[in-house]
Amino acid sequence: MNTTEQSYRQRIIDLQNELQKKERELECCKKAKDQFIDIASHDLKAPMRKLRTFSERLVEKSEGLNKEAIVYVERIEKTAVAMQSLVDGLTALSNIGTEFDFDSCDLNDTVREVLIDFSDLIKKEQARIDVENLPTIDADKGLIKEVFKNLLDNALKFQTKEKIAEIKVSSEELAEKEKLKFNLPVNKVYFQINFADNGIGFNQENAEEILKPFVRLNGKSSYAGNGFGLAICKKIIDMHSGIFLATGKENDGSVFLLILPQIHQ
Repeated sequence: MNTTEQSYRQRIIDLQNELQKKERELECCKKAKDQFIDIASHDLKAPMRKLRTFSERLVEKSEGLNKEAIVYVERIEKTAVAMQSLVDGLTALSNIGTEFDFDSCDLNDTVREVLIDFSDLIKKEQARIDVENLPTIDADKGLIKEVFKNLLDNALKFQTKEKIAEIKVSSEELAEKEKLKFNLPVNKVYFQINFADNGIGFNQENAEEILKPFVRLNGKSSYAGNGFGLAICKKIIDMHSGIFLATGKENDGSVFLLILPQIHQ
């Protein structure tokens, strides 16, 4: 082996060692961030419960208050409820990934379970839901179910009063050109799950923003929620070595794309 070859080999070894070091540092940063979120959300829960308790007691004794004071008390109660929702969302987001178990998961069964859980709301909203044949993949069943629960909840929630919710769930195997488009290995099987609705949609310019925690494109008074649902979906799909994308048009529905490998390795 000549000097040039030795130099190249040593350079490769140095780069590999540096890469491993950066990966360890990144993992430590992620753990520290999740621990901070978990501790912060846990410490916020106790004072939030007290605030809600005191505001509820004030509401119960509101007969002795004037109209202006009653309005303030009601605002405190609503703010406390909203804060509690944010804390719960933050806790849910930080807890994802602490424990997961990959196994054979029939997505048809998963979606069917979610529809049963939402059956009362679906009936109330008279929603029309069409589910085509879906694949079986390696996944954590509980986490994938959480993804479909959040997507269905959003589809039913972000809907205009003038329209009946129409939701379609379909799938297709990615062709080689699509794998190359998403920088995925061409020798692995990937499925794209499409979750489409006819709701209020969103401006495509905000497609990446809506997948981040806390982001709400619509006023709290118009639509309930804490801004964590789609962030939770993205984190779960990322854990499954997949891709989570959103496409939409204002007042013309949304489509959420779940690109997942058939076999998790």
